[in-house]
Amino acid sequence: MKLKFEIKKIKDVKTDAVASFTFEDSRDTKLHWLNTLFKGELATLIESADFKGNIGESTMAYINADIKAKRLLIAGLGNSKEITLEKLRLAYSAAAKRFNKLKLNSGGFEVPDLALIKSIVNYSVYDIMQAIAEGVLLSQYQIKKHSEKADFQPLEEIVFFTDSPKFTKEISDIVKDSKIICDAVFMARDLGNEPSNSLYPDKFAELVKKSSTKAGYSVTVYDEKKIKQLGMGGLSGVGQGSANPPRFLILQYFGSSKSEKPVVLVGKGVTFDSGGISLKPGAGMEAMKMDMCGAAAVIGAFEAVSRLKLRVNVIGLVPCTENMPSGNAIKPGDIITSYNGISIEVDNTDAEGRLILADALGYAANYKPKAVIDVATLTGAAVVCFGNTCAGVMGNEEELIKKIFSAGEKTYERVWELPLYDDYEKLMKSDMADIKNIGTARKAGTILGGIFLKKFVDAKYNWAHLDIAGTAFGIGEPTDYMAPGSTGYGVRLFVELLKSFQGH
Repeated sequence: MKLKFEIKKIKDVKTDAVASFTFEDSRDTKLHWLNTLFKGELATLIESADFKGNIGESTMAYINADIKAKRLLIAGLGNSKEITLEKLRLAYSAAAKRFNKLKLNSGGFEVPDLALIKSIVNYSVYDIMQAIAEGVLLSQYQIKKHSEKADFQPLEEIVFFTDSPKFTKEISDIVKDSKIICDAVFMARDLGNEPSNSLYPDKFAELVKKSSTKAGYSVTVYDEKKIKQLGMGGLSGVGQGSANPPRFLILQYFGSSKSEKPVVLVGKGVTFDSGGISLKPGAGMEAMKMDMCGAAAVIGAFEAVSRLKLRVNVIGLVPCTENMPSGNAIKPGDIITSYNGISIEVDNTDAEGRLILADALGYAANYKPKAVIDVATLTGAAVVCFGNTCAGVMGNEEELIKKIFSAGEKTYERVWELPLYDDYEKLMKSDMADIKNIGTARKAGTILGGIFLKKFVDAKYNWAHLDIAGTAFGIGEPTDYMAPGSTGYGVRLFVELLKSFQGH
């Protein structure tokens, strides 16, 4: 995909179609301006008053006047006083999808008055233009099919244009940065969509290592022998039932001085989750290839952060395994010992994600981090609680949670905090070990996942846990920039979050 930013009048943009955008409350002014520019060819549209300028609404006009692109799409932004970053994403993605339906090769997208929008919303020009670019770019994702058939044709060339010289340098830089971020989201989506027979732990590690060389971060991979030597009883225990052995990935990016403490991102990487001996129901099990979407978010974040050259040090820890039933599989009632020596009674082998995260959270303390954030498709209870709208966040430091919340609002990868009251700890008490891996059925399942993980967190560092079970995959009715299947949730959130750590 070619991406350009041009200072040009709308009639001079050389694409198959151009999209012009207007607010509902300034629709008449914009339409009359376009009508004058194109010598009265929009008169009938204006007289009919069919086009209202609502968010996501659009109408196509075919222009005979002096214009390089003969197709003019007029698209609505809704009421100017109600504009948000997310509404900009939705409006621009809707326009891009309209071009896709016509199977066009190229499309031009008008940049609106950024100063006007900045005066309404409490965000910078950078944030506003990034939302616009994301709307267009994210809408062009195409699921990689294991066949020759293609149901969707992305635009081959995208041009953002304006005839205003204001913010020229900023817009050009933002468009480039947005392409990097959206490419990273696409990689995370690809990982989440890939079937488990072609994306098992060793293959996952191989793919990440190959990509890291181009992006500019390093990857170390520990095999099953090293995992056992380190005493990672959770990861080796969950992985022992599969013919495909587990891997532990350590990603490193240093954008600041080596003396600067890193932020550690931990991603759950279960490439297929059958539930193990505590087997899941058959219906819907095919979707459990997505149980590595937390790991995919971490990988995507590293791809973006390294290419953006953010001034921050980041460590990524990805425990990667399959959870399968076999004669070698971990069983209910077994007791395992985690990396940091805490014993765990396994009441249910389908609560496996927390077992592998326990090892990674313990290992994170080796880096003396300024913050640790783990991300996982951890509990079905998160879907019951939040649906597909937002992720649950829990942690031990309110300032970190506020930063995550702020990043989530800006990117619309939203989160909501749940409590980790001490009262919940009694529900995880084991008579046989230090802790058991599930609590009482149908009680506070998402919170108890956080309570379990907290046990393995070194109290010296700030920690937050993101349960993305409802937002990572198959979110129901997709938006124009959110394709079915894997969403890549967490990549943009992490990039925004890591920006806030620059210079701190």
